Amino acid sequence: MNNKLDFLQELGNIGASHATTALSQMLQDTKLELTVPKARMLSFAEAANFIASREEIVVCIYTRMIDMIKGDIAFIMPFSCAVTLANHLTGDDREQLNEIGESALLEVGNIMLGSYITALSLLSDTKIKPTVPGIVIDMNGAIWQSILAGAGVTEAVTILDTKFSTAELELSGHLIFIPDNAVFEALYQKVSSCWKSEETL
Repeated sequence: MNNKLDFLQELGNIGASHATTALSQMLQDTKLELTVPKARMLSFAEAANFIASREEIVVCIYTRMIDMIKGDIAFIMPFSCAVTLANHLTGDDREQLNEIGESALLEVGNIMLGSYITALSLLSDTKIKPTVPGIVIDMNGAIWQSILAGAGVTEAVTILDTKFSTAELELSGHLIFIPDNAVFEALYQKVSSCWKSEETL
């Protein structure tokens, strides 16, 4: 492992693999691929502006990690992409989200977040417990000021670009990982030491 971005990319790849399997089972006969083209580390302000403009409406599925690793993890996608995905999941053809569509998105988000938390747990050999996930539809700026600001981050925010692909559609979103202060550095050092030990065998 050369640097933190390598670690984040590996986390993204493992999480995407787990999520692809789980989502394909959920969608039954639909072949789905979930990929993570790029991992980024940005400041909190940079991350918020990178995701979308402050006024753009987005859909955010989020949960908090507790136990040995604490922090916030969320999946954010543009409202239009969320509506397209919800229609694909429910068989509807709507321009707005209804309760059934929101429930379908929450289920997909729960699978995705759970898959990345599992990947993080496997990479770090550390127990992680997520809280019950929630879904919020609001302006991007409001989401970052309310839900994600509660993470208390002072340094880097991890963003994993995420792409859904099926035969019928291709959608994109962003997975946001905000560990509590000092957690990420300790986690990275732990995983790095494990990987270095394996390389010397």
